[in-house]
Amino acid sequence: MRVQFLPLLQLIDHAENEISPRPFIQELVLQGWSVNTGEIMIKRIVQFFSDVKFEMKKVTWPTWDELKGSTIVVLVLSLVLAFFLFVVDLILSKVLNILL
Repeated sequence: MRVQFLPLLQLIDHAENEISPRPFIQELVLQGWSVNTGEIMIKRIVQFFSDVKFEMKKVTWPTWDELKGSTIVVLVLSLVLAFFLFVVDLILSKVLNILL
């Protein structure tokens, strides 16, 4: 059985052609290759940031008007909910004071 360590660049080059490097690594281990887990971790980190960069290109950011509108909705609904909870708390405290 042969034991060799694969260079990091070889793993990265191969990962560009596959979705996940795991099948490739499992195949190497079955063939008798020894794979350095430190290299695998570095490769996975590099792949993660590559995927983040790719996904960020697909993001549709809101316009300034959409952002202002959404902020106003959140603030108004928060104030309405706060007022509702204040009224419910006030009523329940009065009821408990009468009963006790």
